[in-house]
Amino acid sequence: MRSLQAFTKEVDDIAIAVDELSAQIDRSKLLNNSCGIVFCGFEPDMEALIAGLRGVLPFPFFGCTGIGILSTEGYSQSSISLLVLTADDVEFAVGMTENINSMDDIPCFAKTYRECRAKLSGDDKLIFTYVPWLNNIMFDEIVSTLDAESGHVPVYGGIASDGWTFDETYVFTDQEASMSKGVIMVMSGNINPIFTIEHSTTLTTNLHKIVTKAEGTVVYELDGKPVTDFIRDMGLITDKTSVILDYLGTPFLATQKTPDGDEIDTLRCLGVIDHEKQSCGYIGKIEEGSELNMVLISKEDIERSVKDAFDEILDSINSVSGYEFSTIICSSCAARYCLMVADKNTEGRAYEGRLPENVKLQGVYIYGEFCPAHGKHQGKLYNVLSNETFTILAF
Repeated sequence: MRSLQAFTKEVDDIAIAVDELSAQIDRSKLLNNSCGIVFCGFEPDMEALIAGLRGVLPFPFFGCTGIGILSTEGYSQSSISLLVLTADDVEFAVGMTENINSMDDIPCFAKTYRECRAKLSGDDKLIFTYVPWLNNIMFDEIVSTLDAESGHVPVYGGIASDGWTFDETYVFTDQEASMSKGVIMVMSGNINPIFTIEHSTTLTTNLHKIVTKAEGTVVYELDGKPVTDFIRDMGLITDKTSVILDYLGTPFLATQKTPDGDEIDTLRCLGVIDHEKQSCGYIGKIEEGSELNMVLISKEDIERSVKDAFDEILDSINSVSGYEFSTIICSSCAARYCLMVADKNTEGRAYEGRLPENVKLQGVYIYGEFCPAHGKHQGKLYNVLSNETFTILAF
């Protein structure tokens, strides 16, 4: 498989943007099967962009909006990046779910997955899925549904972002854009995906607590006491209810048990404090029996750790024989984007000038990251939702 990339900072005049993107794709390099991944800011006219790209690209594409974009050249804002995957020995199938209004609609991800899978001649090796910000949804259940339906095929993607208004998050295919549906792409054939997740936490409170009462994404008690007491003891309590932007630098590290007895670490962003019920609502499920600890993330932590993450992924790429990697996809949390303050290329510098000659990189800042995590004891991969992480997929 090979990757071709196009990029433009034009987001106002869609006709110009489409012309610039189209001109950068050398069609003589397209192989029998191709698919595009498009990440863009939330500023463009999405319907016009999709119609324009559909008119010039002879293959399906999918993608989402993000508050920031990463490409082979580094970070940019208010831009559009197109990555074309093309191969003779890999197949692609793209689909969009029905409208998602409540948890009752989550099974539509399994249905769309099956429809995509039926179009492929070989076993599926990788699933992409992106979703808009959806109220009253446990995003973990999207990952769990695809994991169960596929028989644990790796799931990568996340929750589209905007400028923290949560009302301009789009996902799209070459057929339509939506703020109420999910998009899925399934790959089969000669593909060898590898993953890494970087939490970028170095300083913790060292006050590990056991979740003794929780339901879904809401935690009520730690060690038998109200979770709000724990936050108060840290000197970080607030009278506010919606606190998603207040606790970006102090997420919670949840060590959760897997059904087969392993453990995985996931970061959880605190979104809501219910002072009457003395509970905390997180962007992500936290099981009773999990270990929870408040941690800190700084710009310095991010810069150091993402470089280490690319050291790891590039070493892995170089160590694999008999397979040629062509693509790196990154997802970084919009919370990290905020913590970098004015230096938005902090994560982009981690790979600039270091990528192998034929490897292209495409990335986006989103509200939640879907990526397989390595178990702490057995080393297996488990499909999970994370918050405030930097994830890397190479294939």
